[in-house]
Parts: sequence; structure tokens; C-alpha cells
Amino acid sequence: MKNIWDNSWFMIPALLFFNIGLLLLYFVPYGYEILYLNDFRYEPFNSIFQFVTLLGEEYAYIVCGIAALFWRYRFALLIALVGLITLPTVFAIKEYFSVDRPITFFRQQDLEHIVVTVPGVALNSGPTSFPSGHTMAAFALYGMVTLILGQKQRRWGLPLSLLAALVGVSRVFLVQHFLVDILVGAILGLGVTWLAWRFGQMPFWQNLQWLDRRLALSRSASEV
Repeated sequence: MKNIWDNSWFMIPALLFFNIGLLLLYFVPYGYEILYLNDFRYEPFNSIFQFVTLLGEEYAYIVCGIAALFWRYRFALLIALVGLITLPTVFAIKEYFSVDRPITFFRQQDLEHIVVTVPGVALNSGPTSFPSGHTMAAFALYGMVTLILGQKQRRWGLPLSLLAALVGVSRVFLVQHFLVDILVGAILGLGVTWLAWRFGQMPFWQNLQWLDRRLALSRSASEV
């Protein structure tokens, strides 16, 4: 595939996620999406979303990167590149816009007491809400994994896209981000995927034949 847009199995769910989010942004007042989820913050949803949110963190990158080493070195490097682009980009944008986190927003509105939170989850505070780094990282990573899997395994794009969307939803559920944060994070993440994949298609990168090697679990008897 030339880019992530060519995989409809990934992009259709991603576009549905984004368009549904836009509709909610239009009809739901800012911050109310968090309050609407108050009635759902109980088990097993609390534990499920606490786990899902981890899939947008460095652990997921490490697992996918190590797995890619046993396929091709270039794929592992592309996953690393996605992470290296995502991290400074999201921090720079957060610093520029300086949007308050949900709990800070509700505290300033004297509405903190009506927010139901998930037990055991440390709430981030301060002006670091926009955009969602977890959502950006998830869409960037799982978009790249979709491209790595290629055309023959393009249907994996569906669960990977849904997984990325669930990471975004988890950030709202856990009272860490607003809806607009995760929607912009999703767009930025796909942009990172596109940029990293384009870099991987450049001639000088393609001509590095050693990148097509891979780690082997063991050597055959003839190689010993």
C-alpha cells in the first residue's frame, strides 16, 4: 500500500469515529461528554479502559517494535520513527495551546464535585490537554502496523483501527481528555503514519538492503 488511506478496512472505522465525534462536538457542550459518562464508570468498564489506555503508551511501541525485528529491521525502525515523531510533536502542540485538563477545567468551574472518576487513576492536571498524546500515539502506531502488514493482510486494519479509537475513548472515560483532544490526536496520528511511511519509501531508505534482514530465534544446524 502507498499510504494508510488505501486501506479501507482501517480508514472507514477511523472516519466513522471522527465523524461521530464531530457530531457530538456540535450537539454536546464542551466538557459534558465527560459528565455523560459518569453513569458508566463502574466495573468492568473501569478496568477495561484502564487496560485499553495502556495500548497508547510506550509499552505498545516496545512490543510492536520487538515483534517487527523478527520480520524486518526496517519495520522496527519505522515503528521507532513513528514514536520519535509523535513525542516531540505532541509536547510542542500542548505547550503552544496550553488547554486545561478536564479536572482543572471542572475545578475552575466549581463543578469538580459532580465528576465521577475511576478509582486508582491519577488525574493529570494543568494546561496539557490538547491534543491527546495517547490517541495520537495509538493512531500513529496502529496505522503503521496496518501498513506493515500489507495488502494481503489488510483486513487487520479493522481491529487495529477500532483499537486506536478505543484508546481515544479511554482518555475521555478516564477523565484525562476532552472529546476534541482525542479527535485532533487521531488526525495528527494518521499524519505521523503518512509521514513516516513516505520516509520509508524514499530510494535511499529502500536501497539499504541490510534493513531487510531480521532477527532469528535460532540458527539452523547447517549454519552452526
